Amino acid sequence: MKKLFAVIMIGAAAFAGRAQTLFSDSLTYPNGPVAGDGEWYAFNTNTTLAVDCFLTNDLIILNSANAEAVAVPFTNTASTTTYCSFTIKVTSLPTTTGGYFFTFADTNNATSGRVFIDTKGTQVPGTYRLGVANYATSISTVGSSNFVQDLATGITYTVVASYDSILGGTLQINPSSASDGFLFPSDQLASGSTAAGGASQVVFSQYSNQGIAEIGNVVVGVGFSDVDPSPAPVASPVIGVQPQTNSVYLNNSVTLYTAASGVDQTYLWYSNSVALSDGANVFGSASNILVLSNLQTTATYTVEITDGGGTTTSSNAVVTVITTPTKPFFTSQPFGLTNSTGASVTLSGPANGTGPISYQWYYAPSNTITFSLLTGAASSSYTVSSATLATSGSYYVVATNVDGMTTSSVATVLITPPPLVTIASVHNYLIVTNNNNFTLQGNRIFNVIGTVTSIGNIESKTACEYFIQDTNATPGTGGALVYIGSGAVASNAPPVGSLVSIIGTVNEYYGELEVDPNLASGANIVTVLSLGSTNNQTLPAPAVITPAQFGQWATNTMGSYGIAAQCSLLTMTNVWLYSNTNGGALTGNYPTNGTKTMYAFRQPFATTNPQPNIEVFAYTYTNAVNQLGTNFWGQPVPSFAYEITGIMGLYNTNTPNLIPTRYADIVTAQPAAFTNTLAITSSVPTITWPAVAGQTYSVYTATNLAGPWTQKFGLGYYPSVGTYTDTNAAPAKFYRVSTP
Repeated sequence: MKKLFAVIMIGAAAFAGRAQTLFSDSLTYPNGPVAGDGEWYAFNTNTTLAVDCFLTNDLIILNSANAEAVAVPFTNTASTTTYCSFTIKVTSLPTTTGGYFFTFADTNNATSGRVFIDTKGTQVPGTYRLGVANYATSISTVGSSNFVQDLATGITYTVVASYDSILGGTLQINPSSASDGFLFPSDQLASGSTAAGGASQVVFSQYSNQGIAEIGNVVVGVGFSDVDPSPAPVASPVIGVQPQTNSVYLNNSVTLYTAASGVDQTYLWYSNSVALSDGANVFGSASNILVLSNLQTTATYTVEITDGGGTTTSSNAVVTVITTPTKPFFTSQPFGLTNSTGASVTLSGPANGTGPISYQWYYAPSNTITFSLLTGAASSSYTVSSATLATSGSYYVVATNVDGMTTSSVATVLITPPPLVTIASVHNYLIVTNNNNFTLQGNRIFNVIGTVTSIGNIESKTACEYFIQDTNATPGTGGALVYIGSGAVASNAPPVGSLVSIIGTVNEYYGELEVDPNLASGANIVTVLSLGSTNNQTLPAPAVITPAQFGQWATNTMGSYGIAAQCSLLTMTNVWLYSNTNGGALTGNYPTNGTKTMYAFRQPFATTNPQPNIEVFAYTYTNAVNQLGTNFWGQPVPSFAYEITGIMGLYNTNTPNLIPTRYADIVTAQPAAFTNTLAITSSVPTITWPAVAGQTYSVYTATNLAGPWTQKFGLGYYPSVGTYTDTNAAPAKFYRVSTP
């Protein structure tokens, strides 16, 4: 499931507040470590400040060798919003995405409103962008947002950041007034963040491989006017990236770039001293990126950059047009690669020569020599966004112009099947962070084999959703929700008890593990290896939820036990059922076209001694796909259950729900006492007993009647015959069968 986000531009009126400057420092201290200068101190008291975060010529230098941080405190009693302005000059670009370099913090060092240096998404070569997030620690985290402006190294910019307890963080670059647009991150505010609205520190920090930045003139206030840099004289723009001289062949295109400082700067490009305007072959004449197409003659280009302080003209960039007729030649050849199923595959074969140049890709499947034209593959690169095994093969591209055509070398692509893993091992990719925030390590494709443990499509009338579990996993582990989606690509859930092989992307939804085959792409596959019977299933053994585990589920859903056991078959015994968490009585019958939510308690509900509870969710739609085997409809809703067995799903990261998928999954009375029998064939003992529908059974062994008794095996859920054969039996062993 994807989270939608947007960059929002708003006026400063949303942040109106009483003016008050909280802190201002031009950093006029002796060169050396920042900590100890004025009010600055080491944010992490275990950090040594001898190398990084030091002052040089009134600037805080954030170096790239170590992870260090410095902070300055202030007191804000006038507003829930805090503003901070500072200057930044990046002199060395980061080599990785890294972490944030600026944040607001409270007295407990909780941080929010983080600002990043990032090189992703830039259009001008050699530049960077500033990004912002509320609590995400990496610019790569979904929700972190970049300000859409390429910034040049070696140039000083003014940054205004703010943080508000409701709206979160904002970012402005070189704002001329409070009405300039704000950039909002789209990641959610950290639940219970003590920094939200209570910022009492600003922190500058440095992480490894983050490049080098110089910070100056730090001002903190409760409103934009307190930190507004605009009253100072506005200087003429300073150009950090000059347009570059280039040469192209006749009828081809070229792109010229510039990046500069300035406040509300404007751009105007010139060709041989004549101002350009956008037209058929000119685009971006009034921006920092100029695109020229269908070039015919050599010309000299410059750009004028103007702001309130004046105009700066760039250096000359001569674009030489080569008019000699030239057949296409490849500037780089497509090269072979090996990748896994579902990954993106891109082949590239750019060519030069007299323009225009057209392209056509050709493909031959593996183990063949017959190439065929790839329809629609008519550019210098060819991409398969989600590769299948059929993507494997040989490829080449032909470049053609008026002077002839040239064929590239052949590139071989090999697509490997995803690894076959257990569902239990996939649970290792689930990670819970602070404040119960959930993350998933990577976006990986695996092949898993499991038994279908639910009847029909669960939790949806239209989408195909069902649960599977490792057949031989430890009881109570190794389960996952299969989410295929709705519409034409959705298929009916296989019958309960079926053994299925699924190739799909590992995902999560509110903390619940999903394996998501995208049938429309052809990259992911669902294969039914054997069909289960709706009346005689052999399912994995459920684990009994102990009293301690009951409390763990109810109070720490995303704890280690919860992550391991989620989406697997579990059973709980001797629970009282209510209509709500306040002890409301359950009455009537299950609906024939709806759902029924019940709340299970380990003890009868008492307002004087409230107990944790687990939601029990029965899905009883008669018109849902493949839902005819549930038999809930019209049956009485119980107020007590001796045993409830079902799949432990998640409504969200705080609300577990046990999902029985048939009426017999809820046993309301303890079964009558039974007698088991023992038969021995060739020294192999087999124990049998009368099985009762809906019950689960466990076999215990001991070397003597006094015990101790050890659980030998949790027998499969819904056994057709009560039987267990002990192939590893030792002499003089005793057996006992119990339910569950």
